[in-house]
Amino acid sequence: MIEQLNAERNAPLVEWENDARPEAEKGAKPRAPRAAKFDDVKEEYSFRLKEYAVKQASWSTQSSRYQNIWDWVRRTVEPALLAPHLELLVSNENLSLQNVVRALRDKFQPSEENTREQVREDYKRILDRGKIGSIDPKVWITDWYQALARAQTYRIAEVEGFLAIKDFLTVVSAKLLPTWGAQQLALVVEANALGEPIRTLEQYGKIFEALIQESVRSGSRNLIFATLGDRSSSPSSYNCPCKESRSERHAWAPSDCSILELAVKGTTAKPPSPPPTEAQLKGIRERLVSKQYERVRAQLEKRGWKIEGAREAQIRLPEGVFHA
Repeated sequence: MIEQLNAERNAPLVEWENDARPEAEKGAKPRAPRAAKFDDVKEEYSFRLKEYAVKQASWSTQSSRYQNIWDWVRRTVEPALLAPHLELLVSNENLSLQNVVRALRDKFQPSEENTREQVREDYKRILDRGKIGSIDPKVWITDWYQALARAQTYRIAEVEGFLAIKDFLTVVSAKLLPTWGAQQLALVVEANALGEPIRTLEQYGKIFEALIQESVRSGSRNLIFATLGDRSSSPSSYNCPCKESRSERHAWAPSDCSILELAVKGTTAKPPSPPPTEAQLKGIRERLVSKQYERVRAQLEKRGWKIEGAREAQIRLPEGVFHA
């Protein structure tokens, strides 16, 4: 910096001396400038030093990141696979870390379909592990959630709809929570046959996880699930006039029962399959107005259901729906 400043100060004198014209034409000779000292450049030196320190830190960080990627490439890619790409990039004078990664990606990145198939196989493998029964349920549900998230990302058919729920409960009923799993599986099959609402796959996963956590806290897994095995005492089941016996229940509230709605209103947004007969619907209406379902009637009336005269409700369904 001092030399540069001296050169700048000496420039007029050097220019005058290099001028070939006579002195009379060049004018008076410039005076020799005072030699520059550190004090003359101290302020600029401090500024440039700070600027260099910032750039050096930025370069070091970036260089470290590049080096980490290079190390990762060398660790994970076989030399025999990496060498041809490096040689090609060198011959094309296009060698850079970015181009190396791009070349490897274009060559070895799996296709979308291959990825989907791998995700599908991973999810199936998690389900199969649950059937063995030797795995800790807490570990299994964690692995299942991870596999489920990936499968949902790629829209795998195995995690969508009724069959996905059935597969999950089948696995759970095998070894993990046999009593609860078998109970819920029966309720799901029943609800699907009647066109009733069913919980989502994620909801069954949350319930399973909650039961496992509760068993860990209580330290009595068998006791908890023996209680849950009693369908009549399960807090998630309901008495409904659609059942001929009070000992029979289903997992959804009467207000969500399409068969009961059909019997009372004469129509429903989700017609059950197979549809009930007129005699069966009449029996449902008779049970509904009985004293044992007084609380159910009150709940339905709060939702706007007209219970009075339900015995004489006309069934408004397409012709041919009822079967003798």
